[in-house]
Amino acid sequence: MIKKNKTPNSIWVLSAALACIGAGQSTIFILVPQEIRLLGFNEFQVGLIFSISALAWIFFSPFWGRLSDRIGRSKVFMLGIIGFAISLFLFAAIIKIAQIYPFSFTLLFALLICARLINGLLGSAVRPSAGGRIADITDTTNRTSGFARLDAGWQFGVVLGPVAVGLIMLLSENNLLMPFVFLSLLGLVIGFLNFKLLKKDDSSFESNTDSAVLKFTDKRVFPSLVVASFLGISNACIVLTSSLFVNDVILKSTEDLYFFVSIGFAIVALSGLLTQLFIVDKYSLDPKLLVFIGLSLMTLIFYLLSSVNDISSFYILLAIFGFGGGLARPGNVSILSLSINKNEQGSASGLMGTVFPLGHLLTPFSIMPLYMINPSYPYLLISFLGLFLLLYMFYNQKVFFKFIKTGVREDV
Repeated sequence: MIKKNKTPNSIWVLSAALACIGAGQSTIFILVPQEIRLLGFNEFQVGLIFSISALAWIFFSPFWGRLSDRIGRSKVFMLGIIGFAISLFLFAAIIKIAQIYPFSFTLLFALLICARLINGLLGSAVRPSAGGRIADITDTTNRTSGFARLDAGWQFGVVLGPVAVGLIMLLSENNLLMPFVFLSLLGLVIGFLNFKLLKKDDSSFESNTDSAVLKFTDKRVFPSLVVASFLGISNACIVLTSSLFVNDVILKSTEDLYFFVSIGFAIVALSGLLTQLFIVDKYSLDPKLLVFIGLSLMTLIFYLLSSVNDISSFYILLAIFGFGGGLARPGNVSILSLSINKNEQGSASGLMGTVFPLGHLLTPFSIMPLYMINPSYPYLLISFLGLFLLLYMFYNQKVFFKFIKTGVREDV
């Protein structure tokens, strides 16, 4: 095991910003869909509102990554935080106003899309600039640890965000707007703290205006993007099918359905969080090993999920799924970062920010038709894809891991 250099504590401030965004996103997906349905929207229209935002995120994430390589991380990061806060507040405010003063369905639909579009256009700047920052201040011995802390922040927000929101809703007598006001203001405060830290580093930032655009087909990044695509598809499969599977196969009832499903989601996030904090962050593990172990566990879990029929076993499998993801995600991002040059880090983070949500766009068209045939088929499909990817990676390691740089950086 290689001796690991100390991971900079300033990463925790970045992690706090990601926690706030993770809390905001999980809160939206828990509270908002039902509120929108009560305003007269059907499931397809609700999905369309979120899908348009995801599309904007996919297209703009690489742009913000490249821009952070050229002008520095601070301005791009702060713009993303501001976009997140504005989008979060506007989205909830529009719903709240529509509940009190009903107006045209078409206008309401357009306003909700615009509010979420702000998150896709501007909020997508946070991850690439934060990822670039991690690469700027870490070396080959602690790069994986740095990315683990960043992702742990997101997981922390996903787990505790709904709990905090529940307390705020209770104290505000179920005022939908108050949790989003709180998260928006908190995001701006934490974002400003990060801006001050990042701006200090940007003073010595080397502009990258003449560098070539990093493309998906670049041999240095393509393998990691393939792995990220699988991680995105597998995560989307769990998110999309869990409530249906628990209702149709395990409980065979809608009674307390959302309670049981919420516990399942919390288990996944908490398992990933603990894995990243107490394993990946603590030890200097080979990122290739993390990816192989993580993908192997996830592949096995999907195969076992296809035959599970009780809630306890379902929760155990979700915990192991979260553990596998907690290993694979930081390992994969670290491999990507260690395979490219210093002045391409933001651009690479932008590409990574594109492929992961792509799974959430593709899955409804591939997974749901299979689920309608047999609830087990989606899990068997993901298991097959995972096995195929593992075998291909194992027999083509020189292709997948050819460009990883080793040795300790001297410029940190």
